[in-house]
Amino acid sequence: MLNRFITRIQNYAVKHLKNGAARVYIKNTEALQAAGFLKNTNIHITYLKNGIDIHVDQNGSNKVMDTGRGELVELKNKDTGKALANATKVSVTFRKGVLRIRVHGLDAAQQSRVSRVVNALKQGKSLRTACFFSGLGMLSYHLKEGLKRAGIATEITFANDVDELAMSCNLEGNPMWLNASEDALAITDSLDALHLYDLPQVDIATVGYPCVGQSILASKENRDLMHPLVGTLFMPLFSALRKINPAIIVIENTPRFATSQTLDLLMRALPDYQFEQRVMDGHDYNEIESRKRVAIVATTKGLPALNLNNVPSLFNDAPVRTLRDIQDNIPLDAPCWREMQHVKARDDMPHLGYRNALYFGDETTMTTLPASYGPPKAGVPMFAHPVNDKYQRQVTPNEHATLRELPKSLKKCINDVWNGAHALVSKRGSFSAAHRLCGNGVSKRVWQSVGASLGQQMQSWRYA
Repeated sequence: MLNRFITRIQNYAVKHLKNGAARVYIKNTEALQAAGFLKNTNIHITYLKNGIDIHVDQNGSNKVMDTGRGELVELKNKDTGKALANATKVSVTFRKGVLRIRVHGLDAAQQSRVSRVVNALKQGKSLRTACFFSGLGMLSYHLKEGLKRAGIATEITFANDVDELAMSCNLEGNPMWLNASEDALAITDSLDALHLYDLPQVDIATVGYPCVGQSILASKENRDLMHPLVGTLFMPLFSALRKINPAIIVIENTPRFATSQTLDLLMRALPDYQFEQRVMDGHDYNEIESRKRVAIVATTKGLPALNLNNVPSLFNDAPVRTLRDIQDNIPLDAPCWREMQHVKARDDMPHLGYRNALYFGDETTMTTLPASYGPPKAGVPMFAHPVNDKYQRQVTPNEHATLRELPKSLKKCINDVWNGAHALVSKRGSFSAAHRLCGNGVSKRVWQSVGASLGQQMQSWRYA
């Protein structure tokens, strides 16, 4: 037997009855006795918002019950139902002479995020957003623009990325920062190094989870959870999501992520959210690139699940673009025009699954421009010389930015990186860094359409 009193916290279920009452049984005899709640002891019950306090009080109007097998504190009335509204579980703290009953942490967090987002919508206030692995922040920006089309305003509150150059360009050129919240925070650091107490509460979180762990280019032993750099990032991501407590989580990744162990573990770690997913194809939204990506939306329980079953395109009536529409005016004798025999040689190797991907300008579709678009290689888009069939060139960073329809201010940042005008690159500039920044972004037309669809569904929450 313990020779001193130990404060305890234990969890108990709440059962809600049809008449508006709720029932809680606290039946740990040893803990009740240690706290002074002996059988037939008078107690006083105080009903609070999201909690109940019970004190040993000789003048109290209630008693600790004697079950014949030990002490029992029973709460079963409408006051309990009101105090613990919508709670499925409570935490009970046993102290000398006092029982503190509070809505369980997961239930309290759910109630908090539900009320926060519903109240903001009802009052016409901007929803607070955060983005993890933000890069240039285009996922958050396009969702913002899509939500705006549905009549829902947002303000960026938090962003994180380990890449200093990406975060710098994000802050310099992404228009979403023009109406950031007053407590907005941007952190350039690894997610597992963040101080969680620094993170603000938000309503919507976007997650551009690194896709290198899902790449077919990674060896089988280094994929998914086993990837040496990103395999365990779901753990700090989970902790950060719990801290910021969003009502909505939007995840973008390669289609392989949809069946990954990473996503499976994240879903199991967030049982209080409802997950929906759909693979999106850029061609369905009048994009030049196909760029198939999985969109995953997690909606907190307590609100209707947001679905992706029907995401109509906002751009079906937009003029069809050809590759000529995005091409720079490159002189015919510019040094970027090269024979690239090492790339063309791949056409003579039938065992390879890729060829010289050459485009002439009148095409309306092309293969995806990857983040690794640096040194010239087979399988990635190239432009054919207009008059000399021996020559071809790579897509320029400016063309990449035009293809992705980056905002003007962000496009300038990309060109500064390419041309060496950005403070974080050498004066020679960086062709590969500029492409990496663009390639890690998302398709405008797909994600603005997703944002508009989600926003239209969220409008009904105003009446929740």
